[in-house]
Amino acid sequence: MTSLKSVFMVTIFLICGCLAKEYNVFCQYDLASYYFKERSQFFDWNMDSRLCTHLVVGSGIGVDGDTGKLKITDKPLLLGKNMLSSVKNMKVDSIKKVLFTVGGWKEESSHFSRMVAAPNMRNNFYTSVIDFMTKWGFDGVQIDWRYPTQQGGYPEDRKNFVLFLEKLSLILREHKFILMVAVSGRTNKRTLESYNIPDIVKNSDFVHLMMHDERDPYRNRLVYNAPLNGDNSVSDAIKHWKTHGMAPEKLILGIPLFVRSFTMDNNQTEVGSPCKGPGLRTKLSHRPGFMTYNEFCVKESNWIRRFDQVAKVPYAMKGDQWVSYENGQSIWAKMHLLQKQKLGGAIAWTIDVDDFHGNCGERHGLLHVIFAALGDKNALTTEEPTTEASGLCPQDGFWRNGWDCRLYHECNDGERIYYECEEGQYFDEEQLICRPAKEVKCDQNFVIWRPGMPVYSLKNMPINLKIVD
Repeated sequence: MTSLKSVFMVTIFLICGCLAKEYNVFCQYDLASYYFKERSQFFDWNMDSRLCTHLVVGSGIGVDGDTGKLKITDKPLLLGKNMLSSVKNMKVDSIKKVLFTVGGWKEESSHFSRMVAAPNMRNNFYTSVIDFMTKWGFDGVQIDWRYPTQQGGYPEDRKNFVLFLEKLSLILREHKFILMVAVSGRTNKRTLESYNIPDIVKNSDFVHLMMHDERDPYRNRLVYNAPLNGDNSVSDAIKHWKTHGMAPEKLILGIPLFVRSFTMDNNQTEVGSPCKGPGLRTKLSHRPGFMTYNEFCVKESNWIRRFDQVAKVPYAMKGDQWVSYENGQSIWAKMHLLQKQKLGGAIAWTIDVDDFHGNCGERHGLLHVIFAALGDKNALTTEEPTTEASGLCPQDGFWRNGWDCRLYHECNDGERIYYECEEGQYFDEEQLICRPAKEVKCDQNFVIWRPGMPVYSLKNMPINLKIVD
Protein backbone atom coordinates (compact mmCIF):
# COMPACT_ATOMS: atom_id res chain seq x y z
CA MET A 1 0.00 0.00 0.00
CA THR A 2 2.95 2.36 0.63
CA SER A 3 3.97 2.34 -3.02
CA LEU A 4 0.38 2.92 -4.17
CA LYS A 5 0.23 5.96 -1.90
CA SER A 6 3.49 7.22 -3.40
CA VAL A 7 2.08 6.94 -6.91
CA PHE A 8 -1.04 8.81 -5.80
CA MET A 9 0.98 11.67 -4.34
CA VAL A 10 3.18 11.84 -7.44
CA THR A 11 0.10 11.94 -9.65
CA ILE A 12 -1.49 14.79 -7.69
CA PHE A 13 1.80 16.69 -8.04
CA LEU A 14 1.91 16.11 -11.78
CA ILE A 15 -1.74 16.99 -12.35
CA CYS A 16 -0.98 20.42 -10.92
CA GLY A 17 0.89 21.27 -14.09
CA CYS A 18 4.30 19.67 -13.83
CA LEU A 19 4.17 17.22 -16.74
CA ALA A 20 7.54 17.30 -18.49
CA LYS A 21 7.23 18.96 -21.89
CA GLU A 22 9.58 16.55 -23.62
CA TYR A 23 7.24 13.58 -23.17
CA ASN A 24 3.83 12.87 -24.66
CA VAL A 25 1.23 10.64 -23.05
CA PHE A 26 -1.09 9.39 -25.78
CA CYS A 27 -4.30 7.74 -24.61
CA GLN A 28 -5.91 5.35 -27.10
CA TYR A 29 -9.68 5.05 -26.68
CA ASP A 30 -11.24 2.09 -28.49
CA LEU A 31 -14.82 3.09 -29.21
CA ALA A 32 -15.75 -0.60 -29.56
CA SER A 33 -15.45 -0.90 -25.78
CA TYR A 34 -19.06 0.29 -25.86
CA TYR A 35 -19.92 -3.34 -26.69
CA PHE A 36 -18.36 -4.69 -23.48
CA LYS A 37 -20.72 -5.66 -20.67
CA GLU A 38 -21.45 -4.30 -17.19
CA ARG A 39 -18.44 -2.75 -15.42
CA SER A 40 -16.19 -3.14 -18.49
CA GLN A 41 -18.40 -0.93 -20.66
CA PHE A 42 -16.61 2.38 -21.17
CA PHE A 43 -18.05 5.80 -21.96
CA ASP A 44 -16.23 9.05 -22.68
CA TRP A 45 -17.15 10.44 -19.24
CA ASN A 46 -15.16 7.59 -17.65
CA MET A 47 -11.97 9.10 -19.09
CA ASP A 48 -9.61 11.09 -16.87
CA SER A 49 -8.41 13.65 -19.40
CA ARG A 50 -5.88 15.11 -16.93
CA LEU A 51 -3.67 12.07 -17.53
CA CYS A 52 -3.29 12.47 -21.31
CA THR A 53 -1.56 14.98 -23.56
CA HIS A 54 -3.12 13.49 -26.70
CA LEU A 55 -6.23 11.37 -27.24
CA VAL A 56 -6.43 8.83 -30.08
CA VAL A 57 -9.88 7.39 -30.75
CA GLY A 58 -10.25 4.28 -32.86
CA SER A 59 -12.35 1.44 -34.21
CA GLY A 60 -14.94 1.45 -36.95
CA ILE A 61 -13.07 3.45 -39.62
CA GLY A 62 -11.31 1.82 -42.56
CA VAL A 63 -10.60 2.18 -46.27
CA ASP A 64 -13.07 1.55 -49.09
CA GLY A 65 -11.42 -1.15 -51.21
CA ASP A 66 -13.07 0.12 -54.42
CA THR A 67 -12.57 3.89 -54.19
CA GLY A 68 -9.79 4.34 -51.64
CA LYS A 69 -11.89 6.80 -49.65
CA LEU A 70 -12.11 6.72 -45.88
CA LYS A 71 -15.07 4.54 -44.86
CA ILE A 72 -17.04 4.29 -41.62
CA THR A 73 -17.37 0.54 -41.18
CA ASP A 74 -19.35 0.60 -37.92
CA LYS A 75 -22.10 3.14 -38.57
CA PRO A 76 -24.40 1.89 -35.78
CA LEU A 77 -21.68 2.68 -33.23
CA LEU A 78 -20.03 5.83 -34.62
CA LEU A 79 -23.12 7.48 -36.09
CA GLY A 80 -26.07 5.70 -34.47
CA LYS A 81 -24.65 6.11 -30.96
CA ASN A 82 -23.28 9.59 -31.75
CA MET A 83 -19.74 8.57 -30.78
CA LEU A 84 -18.17 10.98 -33.26
CA SER A 85 -20.25 13.91 -32.07
CA SER A 86 -18.52 13.97 -28.70
CA VAL A 87 -15.01 14.45 -30.11
CA LYS A 88 -15.13 18.25 -29.95
CA ASN A 89 -15.81 18.05 -26.22
CA MET A 90 -12.76 15.86 -25.50
CA LYS A 91 -10.14 18.61 -25.74
CA VAL A 92 -10.18 19.48 -22.06
CA ASP A 93 -7.65 19.66 -19.23
CA SER A 94 -4.20 18.62 -20.52
CA ILE A 95 -5.36 17.10 -23.83
CA LYS A 96 -3.79 19.15 -26.62
CA LYS A 97 -4.94 17.21 -29.66
CA VAL A 98 -7.50 14.54 -30.57
CA LEU A 99 -6.68 12.09 -33.37
CA PHE A 100 -8.74 9.34 -34.98
CA THR A 101 -7.56 5.98 -36.27
CA VAL A 102 -7.97 4.55 -39.74
CA GLY A 103 -7.50 0.80 -39.67
CA GLY A 104 -6.90 -1.56 -36.79
CA TRP A 105 -7.19 -5.28 -36.30
CA LYS A 106 -10.79 -5.45 -37.58
CA GLU A 107 -10.16 -3.66 -40.89
CA GLU A 108 -9.13 -5.33 -44.15
CA SER A 109 -5.40 -5.11 -44.87
CA SER A 110 -6.04 -5.79 -48.56
CA HIS A 111 -8.07 -2.56 -48.83
CA PHE A 112 -5.04 -0.56 -47.74
CA SER A 113 -2.91 -2.47 -50.21
CA ARG A 114 -5.16 -1.59 -53.14
CA MET A 115 -5.46 2.04 -52.09
CA VAL A 116 -1.74 2.80 -51.74
CA ALA A 117 -1.01 1.11 -55.08
CA ALA A 118 -3.22 3.45 -57.16
CA PRO A 119 -2.55 7.23 -57.41
CA ASN A 120 -6.23 8.09 -57.97
CA MET A 121 -7.30 6.03 -54.92
CA ARG A 122 -4.59 7.68 -52.82
CA ASN A 123 -5.93 11.10 -53.85
CA ASN A 124 -9.46 10.02 -52.90
CA PHE A 125 -8.17 9.01 -49.49
CA TYR A 126 -6.38 12.33 -48.90
CA THR A 127 -9.48 14.35 -49.75
CA SER A 128 -11.82 12.23 -47.66
CA VAL A 129 -9.53 12.37 -44.61
CA ILE A 130 -9.33 16.19 -44.67
CA ASP A 131 -13.12 16.40 -45.06
CA PHE A 132 -13.63 13.96 -42.18
CA MET A 133 -11.33 15.80 -39.76
CA THR A 134 -12.86 19.15 -40.64
CA LYS A 135 -16.40 17.86 -40.15
CA TRP A 136 -15.84 16.12 -36.82
CA GLY A 137 -13.23 18.39 -35.26
CA PHE A 138 -10.18 16.11 -35.20
CA ASP A 139 -6.60 17.39 -35.07
CA GLY A 140 -4.88 14.46 -36.76
CA VAL A 141 -4.99 10.86 -37.90
CA GLN A 142 -3.30 7.60 -36.94
CA ILE A 143 -2.75 5.20 -39.84
CA ASP A 144 -2.98 1.67 -38.41
CA TRP A 145 -2.42 -0.71 -41.33
CA ARG A 146 -2.08 -4.33 -40.16
CA TYR A 147 0.12 -5.11 -41.99
CA PRO A 148 1.87 -4.02 -45.23
CA THR A 149 2.95 -7.02 -47.38
CA GLN A 150 0.91 -9.38 -45.13
CA GLN A 151 -2.66 -10.69 -44.82
CA GLY A 152 -3.64 -10.27 -48.45
CA GLY A 153 -0.95 -7.69 -49.26
CA TYR A 154 1.89 -7.65 -51.77
CA PRO A 155 5.67 -7.08 -51.65
CA GLU A 156 5.06 -3.72 -53.38
CA ASP A 157 3.21 -2.51 -50.26
CA ARG A 158 6.52 -1.55 -48.68
CA LYS A 159 7.34 0.96 -51.45
CA ASN A 160 3.75 2.11 -52.01
CA PHE A 161 3.23 2.82 -48.31
CA VAL A 162 6.08 5.35 -48.42
CA LEU A 163 4.65 7.02 -51.55
CA PHE A 164 1.32 7.27 -49.76
CA LEU A 165 2.85 8.78 -46.60
CA GLU A 166 5.01 11.30 -48.48
CA LYS A 167 2.05 13.14 -49.97
CA LEU A 168 -0.26 12.59 -46.99
CA SER A 169 2.28 14.22 -44.67
CA LEU A 170 2.57 17.27 -46.92
CA ILE A 171 -1.20 17.70 -47.12
CA LEU A 172 -1.71 17.28 -43.37
CA ARG A 173 1.08 19.70 -42.49
CA GLU A 174 -0.40 22.27 -44.86
CA HIS A 175 -3.65 22.04 -42.84
CA LYS A 176 -1.72 21.87 -39.53
CA PHE A 177 -2.93 18.33 -38.81
CA ILE A 178 -0.90 15.58 -37.11
CA LEU A 179 0.16 12.33 -38.77
CA MET A 180 0.81 9.31 -36.58
CA VAL A 181 1.70 5.91 -38.04
CA ALA A 182 1.17 2.71 -36.05
CA VAL A 183 3.66 -0.05 -36.82
CA SER A 184 4.40 -3.46 -35.37
CA GLY A 185 7.38 -3.31 -33.05
CA ARG A 186 8.15 -6.99 -33.59
CA THR A 187 11.69 -7.52 -34.88
CA ASN A 188 11.23 -10.84 -36.66
CA LYS A 189 12.34 -10.92 -40.32
CA ARG A 190 8.85 -10.96 -41.82
CA THR A 191 7.70 -7.90 -39.88
CA LEU A 192 10.82 -5.85 -40.61
CA GLU A 193 10.47 -6.58 -44.33
CA SER A 194 7.13 -4.74 -44.24
CA TYR A 195 8.60 -1.35 -43.36
CA ASN A 196 10.96 1.18 -44.91
CA ILE A 197 11.84 2.56 -41.49
CA PRO A 198 13.84 5.68 -42.45
CA ASP A 199 11.13 6.97 -44.80
CA ILE A 200 8.23 6.10 -42.48
CA VAL A 201 9.85 8.03 -39.64
CA LYS A 202 10.81 10.96 -41.89
CA ASN A 203 7.24 11.41 -43.15
CA SER A 204 5.49 11.04 -39.78
CA ASP A 205 5.06 13.33 -36.81
CA PHE A 206 4.89 10.30 -34.51
CA VAL A 207 5.47 6.57 -34.96
CA HIS A 208 3.51 4.33 -32.61
CA LEU A 209 5.50 1.17 -31.82
CA MET A 210 2.86 -1.48 -31.16
CA MET A 211 4.38 -4.29 -29.12
CA HIS A 212 1.28 -6.49 -28.95
CA ASP A 213 0.00 -8.67 -31.78
CA GLU A 214 -3.66 -9.68 -31.97
CA ARG A 215 -2.64 -12.90 -33.76
CA ASP A 216 -0.65 -14.26 -30.79
CA PRO A 217 -3.44 -16.29 -29.13
CA TYR A 218 -3.99 -18.23 -32.34
CA ARG A 219 -0.43 -19.51 -32.40
CA ASN A 220 0.55 -22.80 -30.80
CA ARG A 221 2.68 -21.52 -27.94
CA LEU A 222 2.45 -19.25 -24.91
CA VAL A 223 3.94 -15.80 -25.54
CA TYR A 224 4.24 -12.60 -23.53
CA ASN A 225 2.30 -9.58 -24.70
CA ALA A 226 5.14 -7.05 -24.52
CA PRO A 227 8.34 -8.37 -22.88
CA LEU A 228 11.03 -5.83 -22.07
CA ASN A 229 13.78 -8.30 -23.00
CA GLY A 230 13.90 -11.52 -25.03
CA ASP A 231 12.25 -12.47 -28.33
CA ASN A 232 10.27 -9.68 -30.05
CA SER A 233 11.03 -7.46 -27.08
CA VAL A 234 10.51 -3.78 -26.38
CA SER A 235 14.28 -3.32 -26.05
CA ASP A 236 14.94 -4.78 -29.51
CA ALA A 237 12.17 -2.71 -31.12
CA ILE A 238 13.40 0.56 -29.68
CA LYS A 239 17.00 -0.17 -30.64
CA HIS A 240 16.09 -1.11 -34.22
CA TRP A 241 13.71 1.79 -34.93
CA LYS A 242 15.97 4.29 -33.20
CA THR A 243 19.02 3.14 -35.19
CA HIS A 244 17.28 3.13 -38.58
CA GLY A 245 14.83 6.00 -38.05
CA MET A 246 17.36 8.41 -36.52
CA ALA A 247 14.61 10.36 -34.73
CA PRO A 248 13.88 8.83 -31.29
CA GLU A 249 11.78 11.85 -30.30
CA LYS A 250 9.16 10.69 -32.82
CA LEU A 251 8.89 7.17 -31.39
CA ILE A 252 5.92 6.55 -29.10
CA LEU A 253 6.04 3.28 -27.18
CA GLY A 254 2.80 1.30 -27.04
CA ILE A 255 1.85 -0.12 -23.62
CA PRO A 256 -0.85 -2.81 -23.96
CA LEU A 257 -3.16 -2.52 -20.94
CA PHE A 258 -5.37 -5.45 -21.89
CA VAL A 259 -4.86 -9.05 -20.76
CA ARG A 260 -3.89 -11.67 -23.37
CA SER A 261 -5.14 -15.17 -22.59
CA PHE A 262 -4.28 -18.68 -23.78
CA THR A 263 -5.48 -22.23 -23.12
CA MET A 264 -2.57 -24.34 -21.91
CA ASP A 265 -1.69 -27.79 -23.17
CA ASN A 266 -0.96 -30.36 -20.42
CA ASN A 267 -0.57 -27.58 -17.81
CA GLN A 268 2.81 -26.46 -19.15
CA THR A 269 3.09 -22.93 -17.75
CA GLU A 270 6.45 -21.67 -18.99
CA VAL A 271 6.50 -19.08 -21.76
CA GLY A 272 7.16 -20.78 -25.09
CA SER A 273 5.32 -23.94 -24.02
CA PRO A 274 2.76 -25.39 -26.45
CA CYS A 275 -0.85 -24.30 -26.04
CA LYS A 276 -4.23 -25.21 -27.51
CA GLY A 277 -5.04 -21.68 -28.67
CA PRO A 278 -6.75 -18.57 -27.28
CA GLY A 279 -8.17 -18.37 -23.78
CA LEU A 280 -11.88 -18.77 -23.15
CA ARG A 281 -14.37 -16.01 -23.85
CA THR A 282 -15.14 -14.04 -20.71
CA LYS A 283 -18.44 -12.74 -19.44
CA LEU A 284 -17.72 -9.04 -19.91
CA SER A 285 -15.51 -8.64 -22.99
CA HIS A 286 -16.65 -11.87 -24.71
CA ARG A 287 -13.63 -12.20 -27.02
CA PRO A 288 -11.43 -15.30 -27.19
CA GLY A 289 -7.85 -14.68 -26.10
CA PHE A 290 -8.70 -11.29 -24.60
CA MET A 291 -9.69 -9.86 -21.24
CA THR A 292 -9.93 -6.29 -20.00
CA TYR A 293 -7.63 -5.45 -17.11
CA ASN A 294 -10.61 -4.24 -15.05
CA GLU A 295 -12.19 -7.64 -15.62
CA PHE A 296 -9.06 -9.51 -14.52
CA CYS A 297 -7.82 -7.44 -11.58
CA VAL A 298 -10.88 -8.09 -9.38
CA LYS A 299 -10.19 -11.82 -9.47
CA GLU A 300 -6.40 -11.71 -9.85
CA SER A 301 -5.78 -12.95 -6.31
CA ASN A 302 -7.55 -16.21 -7.20
CA TRP A 303 -4.91 -16.95 -9.86
CA ILE A 304 -1.39 -18.29 -9.41
CA ARG A 305 0.80 -15.28 -10.27
CA ARG A 306 4.40 -15.13 -11.43
CA PHE A 307 6.81 -12.41 -12.57
CA ASP A 308 9.56 -13.00 -15.13
CA GLN A 309 12.53 -11.02 -13.82
CA VAL A 310 14.33 -11.10 -17.18
CA ALA A 311 11.42 -10.21 -19.48
CA LYS A 312 9.92 -7.96 -16.76
CA VAL A 313 6.47 -9.41 -17.39
CA PRO A 314 3.77 -10.61 -14.98
CA TYR A 315 1.81 -13.70 -15.96
CA ALA A 316 -0.75 -15.89 -14.22
CA MET A 317 -2.57 -19.18 -14.55
CA LYS A 318 -5.74 -20.83 -13.28
CA GLY A 319 -6.89 -24.28 -14.36
CA ASP A 320 -5.90 -24.53 -18.02
CA GLN A 321 -5.99 -20.74 -18.56
CA TRP A 322 -2.77 -18.68 -18.87
CA VAL A 323 -2.55 -14.89 -19.18
CA SER A 324 0.10 -12.26 -19.92
CA TYR A 325 -0.61 -8.74 -18.69
CA GLU A 326 0.94 -5.52 -17.34
CA ASN A 327 1.26 -4.21 -13.80
CA GLY A 328 3.00 -1.28 -12.14
CA GLN A 329 6.36 -3.03 -12.02
CA SER A 330 6.41 -4.00 -15.70
CA ILE A 331 5.20 -0.58 -16.90
CA TRP A 332 7.70 1.21 -14.69
CA ALA A 333 10.55 -0.79 -16.28
CA LYS A 334 9.36 0.17 -19.78
CA MET A 335 9.13 3.84 -18.81
CA HIS A 336 12.68 3.74 -17.48
CA LEU A 337 13.94 2.38 -20.82
CA LEU A 338 11.84 4.92 -22.74
CA GLN A 339 13.49 7.77 -20.88
CA LYS A 340 16.96 6.29 -21.18
CA GLN A 341 16.55 6.05 -24.95
CA LYS A 342 15.00 9.56 -25.14
CA LEU A 343 11.81 8.53 -26.93
CA GLY A 344 8.95 10.92 -27.49
CA GLY A 345 6.53 9.30 -25.07
CA ALA A 346 4.13 6.41 -24.60
CA ILE A 347 0.64 5.43 -25.68
CA ALA A 348 -1.75 3.55 -23.40
CA TRP A 349 -3.47 0.85 -25.44
CA THR A 350 -6.26 1.25 -24.46
CA ILE A 351 -7.57 3.38 -21.59
CA ASP A 352 -10.99 1.70 -21.74
CA VAL A 353 -9.58 -1.67 -20.59
CA ASP A 354 -7.82 -0.14 -17.56
CA ASP A 355 -9.35 -0.22 -14.06
CA PHE A 356 -11.15 3.04 -14.79
CA HIS A 357 -13.68 2.55 -11.97
CA GLY A 358 -10.96 2.01 -9.36
CA ASN A 359 -12.28 -1.38 -8.25
CA CYS A 360 -8.73 -2.63 -7.63
CA GLY A 361 -7.07 0.56 -6.38
CA GLU A 362 -7.03 4.07 -7.79
CA ARG A 363 -9.00 4.87 -10.93
CA HIS A 364 -7.04 4.32 -14.16
CA GLY A 365 -4.33 2.59 -12.12
CA LEU A 366 -2.14 1.49 -15.05
CA LEU A 367 -2.41 4.83 -16.84
CA HIS A 368 -1.45 6.55 -13.59
CA VAL A 369 1.86 4.66 -13.63
CA ILE A 370 2.62 5.85 -17.17
CA PHE A 371 1.73 9.42 -16.29
CA ALA A 372 3.73 9.45 -13.07
CA ALA A 373 6.80 7.95 -14.73
CA LEU A 374 6.87 10.50 -17.56
CA GLY A 375 6.42 13.49 -15.29
CA ASP A 376 8.83 15.69 -13.43
CA LYS A 377 12.27 14.11 -13.02
CA ASN A 378 12.16 14.53 -9.24
CA ALA A 379 9.17 12.19 -9.15
CA LEU A 380 11.35 9.30 -10.29
CA THR A 381 13.02 9.15 -6.86
CA THR A 382 9.84 7.67 -5.40
CA GLU A 383 9.31 3.95 -4.90
CA GLU A 384 8.43 1.85 -7.91
CA PRO A 385 4.65 1.60 -7.98
CA THR A 386 2.43 -1.42 -8.08
CA THR A 387 -1.24 -1.53 -8.97
CA GLU A 388 -2.03 -4.69 -7.08
CA ALA A 389 -4.95 -4.42 -4.66
CA SER A 390 -7.59 -6.65 -3.17
CA GLY A 391 -10.37 -5.67 -5.57
CA LEU A 392 -14.06 -6.42 -5.11
CA CYS A 393 -13.41 -10.05 -4.24
CA PRO A 394 -10.00 -10.74 -2.71
CA GLN A 395 -10.71 -14.47 -2.65
CA ASP A 396 -13.58 -16.89 -3.19
CA GLY A 397 -15.97 -17.45 -0.30
CA PHE A 398 -18.74 -15.81 1.76
CA TRP A 399 -18.32 -12.42 3.47
CA ARG A 400 -20.50 -10.40 5.81
CA ASN A 401 -21.42 -6.79 5.17
CA GLY A 402 -19.50 -4.38 7.42
CA TRP A 403 -22.53 -2.18 8.00
CA ASP A 404 -25.35 -4.70 8.44
CA CYS A 405 -24.84 -8.22 9.84
CA ARG A 406 -27.99 -9.42 8.07
CA LEU A 407 -26.32 -8.84 4.71
CA TYR A 408 -23.58 -10.95 3.13
CA HIS A 409 -22.19 -11.78 -0.29
CA GLU A 410 -20.47 -14.59 -2.10
CA CYS A 411 -17.28 -14.09 -4.11
CA ASN A 412 -16.91 -16.46 -7.05
CA ASP A 413 -14.11 -15.85 -9.54
CA GLY A 414 -14.18 -12.09 -9.01
CA GLU A 415 -17.99 -11.78 -9.17
CA ARG A 416 -20.21 -10.77 -6.22
CA ILE A 417 -23.60 -12.34 -5.43
CA TYR A 418 -25.55 -10.59 -2.68
CA TYR A 419 -27.77 -12.24 -0.03
CA GLU A 420 -29.84 -11.18 2.98
CA CYS A 421 -30.71 -13.14 6.13
CA GLU A 422 -34.30 -13.27 7.35
CA GLU A 423 -35.49 -10.72 9.92
CA GLY A 424 -34.04 -11.53 13.34
CA GLN A 425 -31.03 -13.41 11.93
CA TYR A 426 -27.39 -12.50 11.33
CA PHE A 427 -24.85 -14.10 9.02
CA ASP A 428 -22.40 -16.21 11.04
CA GLU A 429 -18.92 -15.74 9.52
CA GLU A 430 -17.57 -18.90 11.16
CA GLN A 431 -20.37 -21.31 10.23
CA LEU A 432 -21.23 -19.45 6.99
CA ILE A 433 -24.98 -19.64 7.59
CA CYS A 434 -27.74 -17.35 8.87
CA ARG A 435 -28.46 -17.90 12.58
CA PRO A 436 -30.55 -16.18 15.29
CA ALA A 437 -29.09 -12.71 15.91
CA LYS A 438 -28.63 -13.26 19.66
CA GLU A 439 -26.36 -16.25 18.95
CA VAL A 440 -24.05 -14.41 16.51
CA LYS A 441 -21.32 -11.94 17.43
CA CYS A 442 -21.95 -8.77 15.45
CA ASP A 443 -19.95 -5.56 15.87
CA GLN A 444 -21.91 -2.92 14.02
CA ASN A 445 -19.78 -0.01 15.14
CA PHE A 446 -21.03 2.97 13.16
CA VAL A 447 -22.81 6.28 13.65
CA ILE A 448 -26.26 6.52 12.04
CA TRP A 449 -27.46 9.73 10.39
CA ARG A 450 -31.01 10.19 9.08
CA PRO A 451 -32.56 13.15 7.21
CA GLY A 452 -33.66 15.78 9.76
CA MET A 453 -30.81 15.11 12.18
CA PRO A 454 -28.11 17.81 12.75
CA VAL A 455 -25.69 18.07 9.85
CA TYR A 456 -22.01 17.22 10.41
CA SER A 457 -19.23 19.51 9.20
CA LEU A 458 -15.92 18.47 7.70
CA LYS A 459 -14.31 18.95 11.11
CA ASN A 460 -16.60 16.68 13.14
CA MET A 461 -17.83 14.14 10.55
CA PRO A 462 -17.34 10.55 11.89
CA ILE A 463 -15.27 8.29 9.63
CA ASN A 464 -17.74 5.45 10.38
CA LEU A 465 -20.86 7.42 9.41
CA LYS A 466 -23.77 5.43 7.97
CA ILE A 467 -26.53 7.33 6.18
CA VAL A 468 -30.00 5.81 6.53
CA ASP A 469 -33.01 6.97 4.53
